[in-house]
Amino acid sequence: MHILLSRRRDQGKIALVSESFALIFKTMQGTESQSEKKALCGIELVTKNELRDQGFRKLSPHHIHGFIGLIDIEGLIFVGVITGRSKVAHPTPGETVDKIFAVDFFCLNDSTWDFVEIDTAGYPILDEVDTGTRDPKEGLQKHPCHELRKLLSNGSFYYSSDFDLTSTLQNRGFTNHSLSVDSFEDEYMWNSFLMQEIINYRDRLDDNYKQILDEEGFLTTVIRGFAESFTTYVKRLKITLTVISKQSWKRAGTRFNARGIDDEGNVANFVETELIMYSDEYCYALTQVRGSVPIFWEQDPSLINPKVQITRSAEATQPVFDEHFIRLIDKYGPVHIVNLLSTKSNELDLSKRYREHLRKSEKLTLNKDVFLTEFNFHRETAQEGFLAVKKIIPILRDSILDSGYFSYDVKNKEVLSKQQGIFRTNCLDCLDRTNLVQQTISLFVFRTFLNDFELINRNAYIEDEDFYIKENVLWADHGDQISQIYTGTNALKSSFSRKGKMSFAGALSDATKSVSRMYINNFMDKGKQQNIDMLLGRLPNQIVVQLFNPVNEYIDLKLKNLSNEYTSSSTANIFVGTFNVNGMSNRRADLSEWLFPIGNKFKPDMVVLGLQEVIELTAGSILNADYTKGSFWEKKVGECLNQYDEKYLLLRVEQMSSLLILFFVKSDKTNNVKQVEGSTKKTGFKGMTGNKGAVAIRFEYGNTSFCFVNAHLSAGASHVEERRKDYQSIIKNISFARSKKILHHDSIFWLGDLNYRIDLPNEEVRMILNGKGKHYIDELLENDQLTREINDGVIFQGFCEPTLQFEPTYKFDFGTDIYDSSEKARTPSWTDRIIYKGNNLFPLAYSAAPLRVSDHKPVYAAYRANVIFVNEVIKLDLTRKLYIDYKKNHIEEGSTNSETTMVDSNPRLEASTKVTLFNDNADTTTFKPKLMPNPTAKSSLTITQNIPPPPPPRANSSMKSRLLDIEDSTPSTTNLTPSKITLSTAVSISSKTPPPLPKSRKPDLPPRAIGSVSSTKLQETRPDLQDITNVKDLLDMDSDSTSDETKTDIQLGENIIIDSKEDLEIESKNDSKIRSTNKKIPPLIPAKKPQLESLKIDSWKPLHPQ
Repeated sequence: MHILLSRRRDQGKIALVSESFALIFKTMQGTESQSEKKALCGIELVTKNELRDQGFRKLSPHHIHGFIGLIDIEGLIFVGVITGRSKVAHPTPGETVDKIFAVDFFCLNDSTWDFVEIDTAGYPILDEVDTGTRDPKEGLQKHPCHELRKLLSNGSFYYSSDFDLTSTLQNRGFTNHSLSVDSFEDEYMWNSFLMQEIINYRDRLDDNYKQILDEEGFLTTVIRGFAESFTTYVKRLKITLTVISKQSWKRAGTRFNARGIDDEGNVANFVETELIMYSDEYCYALTQVRGSVPIFWEQDPSLINPKVQITRSAEATQPVFDEHFIRLIDKYGPVHIVNLLSTKSNELDLSKRYREHLRKSEKLTLNKDVFLTEFNFHRETAQEGFLAVKKIIPILRDSILDSGYFSYDVKNKEVLSKQQGIFRTNCLDCLDRTNLVQQTISLFVFRTFLNDFELINRNAYIEDEDFYIKENVLWADHGDQISQIYTGTNALKSSFSRKGKMSFAGALSDATKSVSRMYINNFMDKGKQQNIDMLLGRLPNQIVVQLFNPVNEYIDLKLKNLSNEYTSSSTANIFVGTFNVNGMSNRRADLSEWLFPIGNKFKPDMVVLGLQEVIELTAGSILNADYTKGSFWEKKVGECLNQYDEKYLLLRVEQMSSLLILFFVKSDKTNNVKQVEGSTKKTGFKGMTGNKGAVAIRFEYGNTSFCFVNAHLSAGASHVEERRKDYQSIIKNISFARSKKILHHDSIFWLGDLNYRIDLPNEEVRMILNGKGKHYIDELLENDQLTREINDGVIFQGFCEPTLQFEPTYKFDFGTDIYDSSEKARTPSWTDRIIYKGNNLFPLAYSAAPLRVSDHKPVYAAYRANVIFVNEVIKLDLTRKLYIDYKKNHIEEGSTNSETTMVDSNPRLEASTKVTLFNDNADTTTFKPKLMPNPTAKSSLTITQNIPPPPPPRANSSMKSRLLDIEDSTPSTTNLTPSKITLSTAVSISSKTPPPLPKSRKPDLPPRAIGSVSSTKLQETRPDLQDITNVKDLLDMDSDSTSDETKTDIQLGENIIIDSKEDLEIESKNDSKIRSTNKKIPPLIPAKKPQLESLKIDSWKPLHPQ
C-alpha cells in the first residue's frame, strides 16, 4: 500500500492506495456553520485508476503496511499509517503477526508537514546550514503527533494482515481467517478511537465492499501486548510454539495511574495470554488471563513503600465486582482465581476484601462458577527459592483437568477438545509473581497434552529438551514485555523464568529494576499516561474525526431540538461538610448535630465531607502518615449517617497525610453514580509534604459531572499571597483520568480550612462579636480576605458563596465556645468555608454546627442540584425515526435515469453480482453496464444505487447491532462473516474423540506416525511494492493485469463535494447532480426546569449568593 497527496483549489486529499482500490480522505469546505467544534473530512472508496489526473503525488517514500485511523489535534486532522514492521510470530500456517516499529501521521487540512522528515525528537529535519551558536531547533515546531508516534513505535503494538488477532484460536477456528471487523473484540483494539468513524462508514456498506475494505488492508486492528514464535521439535515432530498476549485498553494506564476496577467492571492490567502449538498432526492452545484485584483501590506513587488504599465500601463495590466476573464467565466459562498476594498489611487487606466479595455475592456461586486458590507466593518460595512455585500444581490439578485445553486434529480437520474454563491470576501488579505462576501452569498443561496424545513418554524428563527451554524463553520474553508496558522496566524474576534458576546477577538485576521502577513511576508515568489517553480519545475536549454526511448533520441538529424527548431533568440533594478535627479521635463524639442539623427531616442523596488534620501536624506524623485514622472517620461518619432508616454507602475515600475526603451516596441512588475518581496535591513545604494541599474527588451523577475539592491552604493572617499560590498549584495539578481538571466539571465545590482571616485587629473583632449589633456579621465580612479575593476576581473566578450568617469558626479553646484565650490569642476568623460553582446548583442552607471536640467548628451546606439523564435507548430509537423520515423526504431527489458504466476490476467479486450500496428497501435505479472494448475484462457489475444517504453512525459502540437493523434488508447471497464461537457456549467436546485426560483417562487416538514432518510454508498475501518510485507506475499496477481501458468507477457511501455552505452536491459518473438545500433550524427550546420541592422549614429556605 502507498499514500498519495493532492492539494488543489484549497482542498486536500490523501489517498491510501492498495493493489486495486484507493481510500481517499478529503477536507471539507463550507460546513463551518453547521459543524462548530467538529473535525470533519470526506471519504471515498474508488478504484485505483480514478486517481489519474487529480494531481496526486507520493507523500511518503515508505511502504504503507496498514491504516490505523484518524485523529484531530488542535484542529488538525491526521491520517495514521504503519510505515515500519517486523514479522515476529506465525501461530498457524497462513497466520502472521507483525510488530510495529514505525508509524507516521500525515496532515489532511494543513500543508505545513507535507513531505517533511521528522527526527527522533519530533522536529523537522533541516538542510545543514551554519547557525553559529544558535540552537538549530530554536523556533521550530514539534510535530503535533510526535508523542503518539513514539508511543505506537515503542515495540509493544502488533497487528496482523491475515487473521483476527483480537480473538483466540479456539474462537476463530481454522476454517476461515476472516479479517472482518464484525468479529473483532473491541476490548483489545487499541486504535478503536482512531477507527471509530471508519468502522461506522464500513458498517453502512454492502458485504462485498466491506470485504474490499477488510482484505485490501484499509482497516488495521492494533493490539498492545506481546507476540513471538519459536520453531522446535518434540522428539522428531516439528512444532511451532507461539505466545500471543493482548492487554485490554478499557482501564489502560501505567502502574500507579491504573489500579483495581472501574465502574464498568474493567480492571487494570487485564491481559489475555494464549500459548499455541502447531504441527502437521495436532494443534494445541491454552488461554489464561491476569488482572488487578477487582475492587476499588489505589496507591500513592510518591511514597517509598506506597500503602494500599481501598477507596470504596464493600456494599458499593459488590455490584461492580459481580459484573466483572459474570462477564468472564460468559466468555470463558468457570473462572478459577489464583490469588498470589502475601500476608503483608498492604496486601492482606486486599485479600480479605477479595474473599468477602466472593462469599457475599448473590450472583456468583463459589466452587461452581468461581473457584479461589490463595497461594502466598513470598512465603512459599522463601526457603526453597522460586522452584517452590511448583507447589501450586497439586492444588490446581483438578481444575486444570476440568478446564482442559483446545486441541485440533490437523490431518482430519476436526476439533478434538475445547477449553472450558479459565485461570485468572493476580498479584499486586499482576507482573512478576503472576508471570511465573502462569508459566508454571502453562508448562504443566502443555506436558499433559503431550502425554495425552502420546507425543512424549509419560515419565520422561523434559527440562533439558529444546521445546521446554524455548517455551521458558517465550514466557520470559512475554513477562518482560508486559512489565515494560505497565512499569517501564523488564520483569523481576525473569532470570528464573528464562533459565530455571536464580543467579546473583539476576538478583542484582532485579534490585536495579526496582529502583528504576520507583523513578519512572514518580517522574515519567504522568506523561506516558497522557499519551495513552490521547490515543484512546480520553483527553478533555478531545473529539473524534467525523466523516461528513448530510444525513448525519440533519440528524444531529434535529436531535438537539428534540433533546427533551430523550433527556430528563431531576434533582439531587447534596450535603457538604468541612471540619478541621485537630487530630481528634474521640470515639464517643456525636456527629449528629453536624450531619443532621435538622434531624431526619433532610436526608440528602449525596454526602461529601472534607476533614483536615485527621492526624496531628507533627514532623513524625506527617512523614509517617497514619492512614488508620481515615478508617476511623469512615466508620464514625457511616454509623452516624445510617442511624435512620435510609442506607448510605461509601463510594470513595481519598486521603493524603492529614487531609481526608469521604463520599457517601444513598443506597437507592448508587446506580446513578459512575466514574468516581480521586486525586491529591501536596503544597506543604513547597510541595513536599501533605500537611497542606488538597484531596479531590469527581464523579458523574447521571450525565452531570461533579468535583469536590477539600483543601487546607497556607496559614497566617498575612499569607494571602501564599494562599493564592496554593490555589493555583491545586487547580493546575489536580488531575483525574483522561486528564480531566477541576474546572472541566459542571458542578464544583471547594471546601476546607482555607485559612482566610479577617483584616481587623483582634480586639475590634472580639468587640464586634460580643456586641452582636444589627449587622455585625456584615461588618466583619467587609474585611474578610476570601470575600475580597472572590469579589476582586483574583482567585476562585466564577465561584459563589451562600449568604454567610454564622459567627467565625476559628479559633476556640478546646471543648468550649470561647475564642482563643491562649497567649497567642488568635483573631476569630471564618477559616472554614464552602464555596461552589455551577449554574445547576441552588443553596438551601449554610451554617456551622456547635460541636466542641476541636478548636474549629464544623461547617455544613445543603444544596439542590439539577441533574440530567440521557436515555440512550430512546435516543437511538429517535435516531432511527429521523433517518427514515429523511429518507422519505428525499426519495424523489434520490431517483435518476442516467446510466453509469461499472466494470469490475476486483477478482474477488463474481460476474453479475448485484451490489447494493445502501442496504434498505427504498426504490432503486439499476444502471446497465456499457462495456468498453476490452478483451481482458473479466466481468461487469450491475450496480443498484440508492441515492438516499446511509444510516447514521452508532450512538455508541454498544449499539452497533441495533442500529444496523434500521429496516429489513435483502440478505446477501455471499456470507462473508462466519458465525463467532464463544467459549461460554462452545464448550462441548468432539464426539469422535474424548477430551484430554490424565493417565487414567487416556484418549482413544490413532498411533502417531514416526518420522519427520515438515511444516507448511507461510503464504504471502500481497506482492512487494517497495520498488515503485512514481505515481504513474503505481497506478499502472492493476491486479490480474486489468487494462487501463477497463476503468472502474465505484464510489461508495460518501462521495460528496461541497460547493458552498448551502448546497451539497453529490456527483455520479455521468455528471448528474442532485441538490438539497439545508433549511434553517429553529433555536433550541430549553427544557422546563423542575420545580424544587419545598422543605417547609424556615431555617432552610434557599439562599442567594452574596
